[in-house]
Amino acid sequence: MSILFRFWNHPYSIETVKFGAPLENVCCTHNDIPSPLLVMILKLHKEAPFKKDIFRAPGNQANMRKLIQFLQNGRLVNIENFSVHTIASVLKKFLRKLPSGIFGLQNERRLFEMFICSTDYEAKCKEMQRILYQLPTVTQHLLVLLFGTFFSIVNSRSTGMSSESLSISVAPSFFHTCIPDGNKFAKIEDVQRFKIASSIIKFMIDNFGVCNLFGKENYEYYARITRRVLNVEESWTFAFKYPSEELFYNHQEEPSSSSVELIHNQTLSPSSILTLMQQIDCKNQSPSLMLDHQIDENDGNHSNIQYFMPSSSVNKNGNRLEHLKNVNQYAESTKSLSFLPIVHERQTQRMIIRSEWFLKQSND
Repeated sequence: MSILFRFWNHPYSIETVKFGAPLENVCCTHNDIPSPLLVMILKLHKEAPFKKDIFRAPGNQANMRKLIQFLQNGRLVNIENFSVHTIASVLKKFLRKLPSGIFGLQNERRLFEMFICSTDYEAKCKEMQRILYQLPTVTQHLLVLLFGTFFSIVNSRSTGMSSESLSISVAPSFFHTCIPDGNKFAKIEDVQRFKIASSIIKFMIDNFGVCNLFGKENYEYYARITRRVLNVEESWTFAFKYPSEELFYNHQEEPSSSSVELIHNQTLSPSSILTLMQQIDCKNQSPSLMLDHQIDENDGNHSNIQYFMPSSSVNKNGNRLEHLKNVNQYAESTKSLSFLPIVHERQTQRMIIRSEWFLKQSND
């Protein structure tokens, strides 16, 4: 995909990315991340998980100077002419040039004190949340995009980057106090601060999927901008909408005329659905299972999450056909990949019913 900035036609045509200016000044035009910087991050988010040693291997120095000059002058840029390693190096330099760092000196001091004094995981998470929520909105947006990209990189086998190695590569760009002040040789204190800075970045990468680390609005922003579905702990999914704070499964009784009954309330992954279907099949019951998972478009809450299995008290032949009709209708209305195993099972059941019908006709 060729990405070309046509600044005279684009609504952000006069945007420039100034290196060395405070982030609030860089983003003051529209109170959001400048479009050239945003496109660079999105290109990294898309291609970096498939590149080796990203953020560790240096970019081309000549291309870095050219890209920085284009960004600062607001000139036409074809981002496809630059490799992801060059873009990653330019992004690191942009962060390194921010006065006082992206967190600010006071918040940086709080983070260092927290990781030195506390070993409690919950305490670290809560303090990290408080610090992130106090940052300007545009800073929060930039951080959630960056750490979402880091999270994608460390969870890809193609990069050869662990969260530890990636944190070592990017920590000096986030925490300026761990960089020696013009000294050729680093002191012991500098080495210790660098280790702490790396551990902070590693903690944020590893816990990016914790539901409230970056906050509801920031996860929604990440999903909307990247168009990426984010699976996190407790089987939460950030896909343009944020789940409710207490995700639970409703126990709703079906009418007596229905051919299905509600089974035990629990979280089922696609693999566990297959296991359950096999168990049902072993008991000579209809193995079809219907998952009703809807997202309310108005408030973004996961509403009406239910799991159904056929009732053993219904007529085997007539109601099985009726149940397959219901499953067919649901399969046509859903786009969920988690329903794919159920579709295969439904097709198998349909073939069995047809075979039984033909055999019965031939015997008659």
